[in-house]
Amino acid sequence: SQVPFSKIYLVLNNLEKKGWLNSTTTRPVKYSARPPQEAVEVVRMNLEKVMNEAAEYIAKELQPVYDRMSVSLQPNLLLFYGEDNIAMKMVDVILGTRRELLLALHHRLETFLEYSSRLSSVRLVEARPRIKILVSKDLIDDIHPLVEIGAEVRYRDEMFGGGAISDNREALIILEKDERYSTAIWSTHYSLIELAKSYFEKIWSTSKMVI
Repeated sequence: SQVPFSKIYLVLNNLEKKGWLNSTTTRPVKYSARPPQEAVEVVRMNLEKVMNEAAEYIAKELQPVYDRMSVSLQPNLLLFYGEDNIAMKMVDVILGTRRELLLALHHRLETFLEYSSRLSSVRLVEARPRIKILVSKDLIDDIHPLVEIGAEVRYRDEMFGGGAISDNREALIILEKDERYSTAIWSTHYSLIELAKSYFEKIWSTSKMVI
């Protein structure tokens, strides 16, 4: 085994602690091999004890961290009622965009158009996000402030629903009722944002470009 004579007892003692050997209480101490089945069972029990202690320690240390993250990462979902509230929330979503804005309008949102001059603010211009706007045909002339800062615009003869998606971070989905903006859902829920974006891109791909 090439074990130095001076370390023989140290090695034997370690093997005993691990469950592979038995020892006598006499002097000098005599060691004997345990039956393999018994030795394996002892080793299994020792490993199981170590694993249980490690699992308990890890769970105790990490659970508070996970709980804090779970609270902070919970997606928000809010409902907005009335055209004025919906319009102001849409302006807020747009002005917070830094990388990509997807905007869809299917009817005139009067309050939104009144605030449209804010959309060419220094903050939005400096960020220079990619902006894609999808509108119904009769709204093309109403979105000049965003066209002036480099937005891509396409239109459709008919649209159902509208909204805004900012940076894959938040989405405002407008629900239609009697051709009026009555209710909108705002959310940071990843799945909802992905669903809204997928629908937007599908409609965008079959829409007509504004010349």
